[in-house]
Amino acid sequence: MVAGIHPPPPVVCEVPDGLGIIEVTGDAAAGLLVLAGDPVLLEGNDGCGSVGWLAVRAGVDAPGIGEVKALTEWLGCPDLKVDPVTGHHLPPDPQRLRPLLTLLAPGRYVMTVQTAPHELRTVHPRGHAIEQWYAEEDLALLTTDHWPPRHEAVVRDYARRIRSGGLPVLVALRPSPAGLVGYLLDGHHKLAAYQRAGVSPLILWLTPQQPKPFRHEDYERAREAFPAGHADRERRSLERVLAYIRDEARRSA
Repeated sequence: MVAGIHPPPPVVCEVPDGLGIIEVTGDAAAGLLVLAGDPVLLEGNDGCGSVGWLAVRAGVDAPGIGEVKALTEWLGCPDLKVDPVTGHHLPPDPQRLRPLLTLLAPGRYVMTVQTAPHELRTVHPRGHAIEQWYAEEDLALLTTDHWPPRHEAVVRDYARRIRSGGLPVLVALRPSPAGLVGYLLDGHHKLAAYQRAGVSPLILWLTPQQPKPFRHEDYERAREAFPAGHADRERRSLERVLAYIRDEARRSA
């Protein structure tokens, strides 16, 4: 980035009629991804060192297959504008992401586009198990679908595009702009292709404009959904993160 030039301002997109299928709560220290009311992924710093399947959960109110397919194709070859001064990719018109935005919980979301820093970690949770790592990396993405991706031919095709200069975009959701961890909503095959090509991926971030604090119901749902494993370290890690969620929920009550 040119010295003294700040990144372009983000775009705020209003979602007044969101269906609440996708919701993220938490802050920079921990996050909980809830899909259709069910806790799916829990991440947190314990101090120890794709659009299609999402739409299915919306039932009769889900975006149409044609809309989802059009969005998926666009994400594979987006026409993002580039700031001529800074070289930063500018966020798209929120209407372009309407099929995905409709699945979010109601509220305002900040949309930014970022080329991932060199240090990018991909984390694939094991079922409902909490991840045990201290996020010292510049950025970590938690996968929400099968990893490695199932369709090798799709990964190869994206890798060819990337090596030819194409920049397909990933979509990730994070609970707060200060967090170093996000949930990958779309782009698992693209991410694998970026890794294969040795190129830093382009990520479109969605972040609640006002981060949602943990609620007591988040603590109760997380406690039931994420049982402690057999390993002592896993149990201690889970207990620390759950205790953090409980304490934060009390403060925000």
